[in-house]
This record gives sequence, structure tokens and C-alpha cells, in this order.
Amino acid sequence: MAGFVNTAEYAQAREDGQTWVTQFRKLVASAASVTNAWVDYTYSGGSPSANFYASTPLESAEVETARGIYVPTVAPATQFLKNLMVMTAASSATSTTSGRQRLILCDYLLYYPFIDTDAIGEEQTLTTTVTIPRYSSGRVMAVAQSAASAIGTFTFNYTNQDGDPKTSPANRTFVVAGGGHLVGAGGAGASYYPFLDLAAGDTGVQSIESVTMSVAGGGLMALVIVQPLLTAHVQQECRRTTTGNLESYGAASEFSSLIHHQPPQIIDGAVLGILGCGFSGSLASSTLVGILETIWN
Repeated sequence: MAGFVNTAEYAQAREDGQTWVTQFRKLVASAASVTNAWVDYTYSGGSPSANFYASTPLESAEVETARGIYVPTVAPATQFLKNLMVMTAASSATSTTSGRQRLILCDYLLYYPFIDTDAIGEEQTLTTTVTIPRYSSGRVMAVAQSAASAIGTFTFNYTNQDGDPKTSPANRTFVVAGGGHLVGAGGAGASYYPFLDLAAGDTGVQSIESVTMSVAGGGLMALVIVQPLLTAHVQQECRRTTTGNLESYGAASEFSSLIHHQPPQIIDGAVLGILGCGFSGSLASSTLVGILETIWN
């Protein structure tokens, strides 16, 4: 892997102090999320502070570095994810809905905010004033910026990973109770996934040129381009019992590079955030806490 010739260099980098450890804590808002649907934890309060995709409507912008999980700049060295440890805290002593989650760690690259999902038949032109950083392309997700009241349908024109103009197949939104929920769905709006469908054969997007709604979605959304880095799972949640003691029960989930997965590279300037999918119910009012460690050479 780039940056390390062998595992001995990997071990030596730790001995030499070429590592960084950072903590994060995100509290999901009280609006109920949909079981098996995704939430964008960067939209939640905590540390780092919330990212609401609040900038000039329909114009591209980068997510502020302060809104992402902090990692240092190490050039001319190359930095990798060394370890990720996560735990979810229940919203109450008896809640079990946040204990089983699929997580995706992403580098947030670019977004286009305040797209009106009620503008049926109107091509909403997007302006790319800031180009995609760090990568040549990324995946697209639709993040609600308000509650959404209907199952909407839309397509978008984009430039693919090769620089060619393309139009996406029909994508759908679904009903959500508040901002920060990913609203991409398939079928009749009941099959949820984090990233929007692209034209056959395409693997990424460089920019988005326009969005057209054919069926109203009843809200506002941002289209966000990200680079997925790691998929992980939370297997149980931490909670206090109802007996009045001060003990909490639950276990953290740890994902260690070289042991569990190939170390993904963290490019200087990365804005790291996490997507979460709750298998057991709503993630409302739950907390995601964790420790992220990087290493470089």
C-alpha cells in the first residue's frame, strides 16, 4: 500500500508517533427516522458541530472542514485510517432501536443545497462554482433539508467519472419527519439505499448540472457528493438499566486496519462524516460516539 512498504514500517510509524486519535459524538434529533433508511450524522449536533448544508441555493459548495471529524494534514507523508471504534447510546433505558446499525465512513466532497422537490416539471439548474476536491469523482446522496411529505420522483443531469454528460435513471424520495435523513429510495419509495442510481456503467459523478422532479416530494433536499471509505456495523447499544443504578451496559464495535480491512487512505483536507442505517427502528434521540485513529508514513 502507498506510504508503507511492509508491516514493519506500519509498526514503526506508531512507535515514532506518526498517529492521530480524535473523538466524536453526534446526537440525532428527536424527529423519528424510518427503519432501514439512512441518516446523515453530520447533520446532527455534537462534536463536530452540525452541518446543515446552508449556503447559496442551487450552487455547489464544499462542506466546511470544521463540520467533519478532524484529522491532521501530513504532507508529504500519506495518511491512512488505522482504527475506528464506535458505540451507540440508547435514547432511553428501554430503547433497543439504535443497537443494530450499518455505518459508512465518507469523505464529504461537494454539495448542492435547497433543491425544491415540489417543482414538478421544472428543470432546476445547478451552478458548479466550486469543483470537486481530493477525488476525481464520488457517489451522490440526497439529504433532506426539511420534512418531506410525499414519495417523489426525479432525475438529474451530471458529469460522470470520465467527464461525459449523463442523465440518471428515475430516483425516488420518501416521507421523512425532518432534515438530515437520506431520502433516496427505490421501487415505491420503500426500499432505501444511501446513494442515488446513475446511468448504467457509471461509477461516480464529478458535478451535477440540473435536477428535474416528475412527482413532488414535499420538501427541500441537498444533493451531496461523497467518497465512501469504510463500511462498519454497530452490534449493540449502551443503556442504563431501570433499577436506578449508575451503571451502563453495552459494548463498542472496533474496526482495525490490517486485521479487519485494508487501510483506506485519508487524503489531506478530508471532511470525514458517517452515515447510519438503523435496522431495528428509529434512531431518533440516540447518540453515536466514537474514536477514530489515523497513521501516516
